Amino acid sequence: MKKVLIRLTGVAILLAAAWGGYRFFQQLPQRQEHVATTKVLRGDVVIRSYTRGELRAVRSVTLSAPNLFSTVQVTRLAPMGSLAHEKDLIVEFDDSERRAQLEETMLEVEQTDEQIKKAEADLAMRSNQDQVDLLHTRYGVRRAELEVQRNDIISAIDAKKNLLTLEEQRRRLLQLQSDIRSRQEQALAQLAVLKEQRNKAMIDVRREQQRIAQAKVLSPMTGLVAIRQNRTGFFMFGQQIPDIREGDTLQPGIPVADVLDLSELELVAKVGELDRANLHEGQDVLITLDAVPDKQFRGKIKGMSGTASSNVFSGDPAKKFDVIFSIDMRQLLTGLGMKPAEVEKIMQTAERNAKRSPAAPSLPGGPGGMAAMPASPGMAGAPGAAPGGMQGQGMAGGQGMTPGAPGGPEAAGGRGGAQPADRLRFQKELEKALGGKRLEQATPEEQQRALAQARRAMQASGGAGGMAGRPAAPGGTPLTPEGGNPLDLLRVSSVAVGQFTEQDRANARLPLPPEEDSQLQVLLRPGLLADIEITVERIPNALHVPVQAVFDRAGQTVVYVQRLGRFEERPVQVARRSESVMVLSGGVKPGELVALADPNAKQNAKKGERKSKGGGAMGTMPGGATK
Repeated sequence: MKKVLIRLTGVAILLAAAWGGYRFFQQLPQRQEHVATTKVLRGDVVIRSYTRGELRAVRSVTLSAPNLFSTVQVTRLAPMGSLAHEKDLIVEFDDSERRAQLEETMLEVEQTDEQIKKAEADLAMRSNQDQVDLLHTRYGVRRAELEVQRNDIISAIDAKKNLLTLEEQRRRLLQLQSDIRSRQEQALAQLAVLKEQRNKAMIDVRREQQRIAQAKVLSPMTGLVAIRQNRTGFFMFGQQIPDIREGDTLQPGIPVADVLDLSELELVAKVGELDRANLHEGQDVLITLDAVPDKQFRGKIKGMSGTASSNVFSGDPAKKFDVIFSIDMRQLLTGLGMKPAEVEKIMQTAERNAKRSPAAPSLPGGPGGMAAMPASPGMAGAPGAAPGGMQGQGMAGGQGMTPGAPGGPEAAGGRGGAQPADRLRFQKELEKALGGKRLEQATPEEQQRALAQARRAMQASGGAGGMAGRPAAPGGTPLTPEGGNPLDLLRVSSVAVGQFTEQDRANARLPLPPEEDSQLQVLLRPGLLADIEITVERIPNALHVPVQAVFDRAGQTVVYVQRLGRFEERPVQVARRSESVMVLSGGVKPGELVALADPNAKQNAKKGERKSKGGGAMGTMPGGATK
């Protein structure tokens, strides 16, 4: 009996061992041998954040198509990527229609001037004739009065006739005086109508001259020329939008070109809310332009916004912060093929531009004024053409009274030799003489009288004399001799619009095209995209694993360590995390193998548990590192 029990016990033990072995091999995961693994490493870790930004110039001027009230067609255009100097011609529009209209308007002014002269001559002749008739009538009255004095020595009938004659002569004198007044008032009214027609025609002349002046758009500063895309018309989705070229017809107000200051370019990007806490001004970044993917350029964080915002029209509803990154311009220009001498020249020119701080072009305003314009490179208003409005193409001082305009800075000094105080005093004297009226709105007699009065006032006060009061051209040469036709003065001087004079426009030339081997064209378009790599933190001698090796299980951070052919779940402590690396403070040792995917994912799925997302790796923050 005892032997039987021993045998049964041995058989049971063997069966139990066999069953245990069978269950052990059954419980082994089928895909365990297919799970990728990696080693736990110890070394220096650099935590980086990545974002994507848009290139723009810190200082730029957007030049727009003017409103010429006719076809706005490009006749000449600066080459793409050319380096334009101040007062260089950027774009010229066809002004033939405006010049034809100007000739018609000026002819109308001259015809009105002749009508005014004829009316004044007729009025003078009629006044002289009326004075003669009035003198004859007064003589008749006096003769009748003398005849009445003889009534005592003549018959009663003759005396009665003398009285009747005297009464008739007096009535005739009164009637003649009334007729003279009526004729003078009528003639003066007709003359006033002609003068108002002349004033209206002069305003039209001024407006046409301003439109012609706007047909040439000059560069307000030295910089790189970037030609915009021609968005006039209808384009299908995905269709390539062409650049503006010579011969294109544009809509008024559409941006034509940008003048970019090459001294300082920057990138504007957005970062997530978690990234923002790890960034600070002055952090080093590496920038890779899409147009130059084989080169990296140094940069730094220049500024960060304090509030986050979201774009409802984008696919990402998360709120993000705006960050501005500066670029090492010397390295960038050198890497794009510019010679050291050219780089130094650009940097020196850029320093002058920085001191001037040019703004975006201003828009024409109302009579004698201007309207401001926003500075965003992408925005440009349509230049209007209100009477007396001006188009300023940059900021550089002097957009009020321009040199060469009537009563302007050159008016007091004749040839430009007057002191600023004398010029200002002459301008005030001219305004006082005109009674607040503009010079081109006054009649020729009023203009000559106001100029003479201002000149006498300047001479009496000891200011500039001699040529004072005779407005000068932009170069300083008097436009008309004393007593000349003010219309000739207006024809030349009134086209000095904004910061540029007619002489500047006449001398403007297109900039030279860029060299064939130059790669500066990659910088020509505002909005060029670039990848930005931000170095958030450097951690020396850190224990780290890839982010795919860390998992979240029931609120606990774990890794799966391979031991004896199986994976053992082990909790770990995370010190830092980034998009690609997890820095651990404990739980594993260097050299141990950890799984890059959840080895129990299939088994957990059978049990109805939720599968891990992204290969089972622990979720990381969007786009960067956090503490």
